Amino acid sequence: MTTATATQPVELPAGQSAPHLREDLLTPRFYTTEIDKAARTSVEENRPVFEAMLAEMEADYNRNHFDRKAPLDRLRDLSADERVAWESYLVRSCVSEFSGFLLFKELSRRLLKGGRAELGRVFQLMARDEARHAGFLNRALVAEEITLDLPKLSTKRPVTWFPLSWVIYSVYLSEKIGYWRYILIDRHLKANPDNSFAPLFDFFEPWCQDENRHGDIFSVLLKCWPGMSQGFRGKLLSRFFLWSVFLTHSLTVCERGEFYKLLGMEPSLFDEEVMRKTNDTSRRAFPWVFDLDSSRRYLELRDQLVDTFREMKEEDGFFAKIGLTSRFALLLMRQFSQPMVPCLEQVD
Repeated sequence: MTTATATQPVELPAGQSAPHLREDLLTPRFYTTEIDKAARTSVEENRPVFEAMLAEMEADYNRNHFDRKAPLDRLRDLSADERVAWESYLVRSCVSEFSGFLLFKELSRRLLKGGRAELGRVFQLMARDEARHAGFLNRALVAEEITLDLPKLSTKRPVTWFPLSWVIYSVYLSEKIGYWRYILIDRHLKANPDNSFAPLFDFFEPWCQDENRHGDIFSVLLKCWPGMSQGFRGKLLSRFFLWSVFLTHSLTVCERGEFYKLLGMEPSLFDEEVMRKTNDTSRRAFPWVFDLDSSRRYLELRDQLVDTFREMKEEDGFFAKIGLTSRFALLLMRQFSQPMVPCLEQVD
């Protein structure tokens, strides 16, 4: 492998918040939630599991895995399009990790101030992990001569408010889907080392364990609020967040699949495996999951949604765009209504 040639520092066009960060539905966001309600979380019925998770986070098994002195440059030249795909992946991932850091840091600060020391400490430790991940990604961007001012970016982008139940469901899924994304890439690159063109990939295995632990913590938090996972509400929340997180992942991976092709992976197959693994993992936390085993209909609709999404972006005609938007909306409803299977005994 050859060392990448030096590149010119990226200068942002006027009004652009960060390079490669498109302002659309797939762009990572910053969030806040009902922190006062979060402070009322009772962990007593789940104390043994909660304390075990807190002890595991305190142990910080990955303390020495993220070597701050490790080189994170590219190890081979990339074409212009390949470079854009790589840098776009780094920027979106960095902003996503920093978003998690800000959410966990604010929850920790407010919970500690409100006298919830144990709960605040858990979020403080998760914020530590997210900051570590964002820092590593930012170092990889510096190696590409891209400067991403994360604190400034967080003040310029709008903050989205979510109810606590939405945060618990969505963060659980984002952490678990992140776990499967990292571990599957790690396994693929170990089997195909010629495609591992950046040292950053060497950190994906310990990285994914952080994601897994965070997801387990949110699984415990969901159990601390049984009303969020029971009856019709539990089924609706499970359906909505599995569907919305899978949809976002499919559009990001399949519609922006150049990065995965660069790794020698087929984007649609990678997306399918990540969805299946995440869906199966969610059986341990959610009352319902999608039935992805009995039929391929959900995945067939995924393919149609991705194709239609691409056409919508390329179409300039007014009436043609209306037709494509209508088709996209209909496909969304069809996929959203696909069959689910119950997972927990508490479901009615």
